[in-house]
Amino acid sequence: MDTVAQRTVLRFEKTVTSLEKALKLGELPEHAERDAVLLRFELTAELMPKVLQRILSERGAAPALPKDVVRSARAADIVGENEASTLLAVIDDRNRMVHDYSEGYAVELLRKVTIEYAPVLRALVNQIR
Repeated sequence: MDTVAQRTVLRFEKTVTSLEKALKLGELPEHAERDAVLLRFELTAELMPKVLQRILSERGAAPALPKDVVRSARAADIVGENEASTLLAVIDDRNRMVHDYSEGYAVELLRKVTIEYAPVLRALVNQIR
């Protein structure tokens, strides 16, 4: 059976895989690696609540806002408490990144994506597949 939720999960998995590949790029011209990772993070962060929303809609729930989607996914035991907390932080950082162009924040966000966010996003893909 090919549902919209299943197709959305596959697209989400591709964005997480793409993010992981960007994290492994190695040394590139000034800031290119960081910028590639952050762009892929932005795309992944955009799709994450959408994939959860599709799964929830198949279960009869209809949250609309990204943070409400994550909270509903937690309430439906799709994600655990720690995952939900991290996914809410992903949404906050994605929202901040489109308004904060400082070098310091870019460096801080790259560290968070590498250490905290990418592993949780991969775990989410594995869990919902």
